[in-house]
Amino acid sequence: MEKIKVYYVESKWQEEALLGRKVKDYAQLNLAKFDSETVQSIDEAEKAFKEGILNIVLPLACPLVTEEDVLRLAKSMRLRGASRVEFYTSSAVFCRGRGSGERIFVNNSAFFEISDANSYCLVYNILRNKIIDRHLSNGVLVFDRENTHVDDTVQVVAGAKILPFCRIQGSTRIDSGAEVSASVLIDSFVGEGATVECSHVSGSEIGKHTTVGPFARLRGAKIGDGCRIGDFVEVKQSTVGNGTKSAHLTYIGDATVGERTNIGCGTVFCNYDGKQKHKTNVGNDCFVGANTNLIAPLKIGDRAFIAAGTTVTKDVANDSFVIARAEQKTKFINTKQQD
Repeated sequence: MEKIKVYYVESKWQEEALLGRKVKDYAQLNLAKFDSETVQSIDEAEKAFKEGILNIVLPLACPLVTEEDVLRLAKSMRLRGASRVEFYTSSAVFCRGRGSGERIFVNNSAFFEISDANSYCLVYNILRNKIIDRHLSNGVLVFDRENTHVDDTVQVVAGAKILPFCRIQGSTRIDSGAEVSASVLIDSFVGEGATVECSHVSGSEIGKHTTVGPFARLRGAKIGDGCRIGDFVEVKQSTVGNGTKSAHLTYIGDATVGERTNIGCGTVFCNYDGKQKHKTNVGNDCFVGANTNLIAPLKIGDRAFIAAGTTVTKDVANDSFVIARAEQKTKFINTKQQD
């Protein structure tokens, strides 16, 4: 194989985000095996051309180019006896030496250059389809390619299912048997057999066979195996132990919750006093009743039972029952008309 030198030319669009990477990253990663340098302009590159090798000038806004595309075009140049190739859809140039020689023009979509919003949109959709094709060929079930957006940096294991209306970004990994539908996942991990439905998950870990959603939000959360994080539950900067359930309408913030604990509907971990955030620790095998307020900083021991409607302001010992309500009083009202 002949020696190849790539000159990357800086571009207006090179810093734009494109499916998990900057536009410029794609060409540099795909052509990493070739000797290269970055220049300011095509003219600067042409002044540095060397005889006897294939010199390539490539704008950093050509993210679709691969090593195979370069080698294929180099072979075509040899067969056609061409010394210079230019492109209809890009300012890219292939040249052997400084002499102009025989020049040909080609229309190769791999060298398509992003130059405006319209071309960015075209490249985005081409690249999105390539990423989905890669996952499909690896055994991932993608049900609707038109309404699925997966970053180039995402890892999905064979056997996982991605249902319509998903946006999966960053360093996310989805393990085999997991199912994600109509959700946003950013820099997160979804364990084997887990289900995420209509939820927003960022910087979080979801354990094996755990269900999340619909309409849950996880931010910096670590959820154990076999858990239930239900509808309208938000977990922020918290750890939830194996087998714990919070079925609906709950805020868990800056907390550690043990295993096999039940967090009732309407429970609020009151972590902010107006100036600082405070921690709450809930033990194993606890029952936290509906509409409970846990005022941090707070520690609740193992096997504690907190009655519904309780506001907890003091630490709770192991094996304790806690109830804190105003006394219920009933008065009968005389509804007869008064003279």
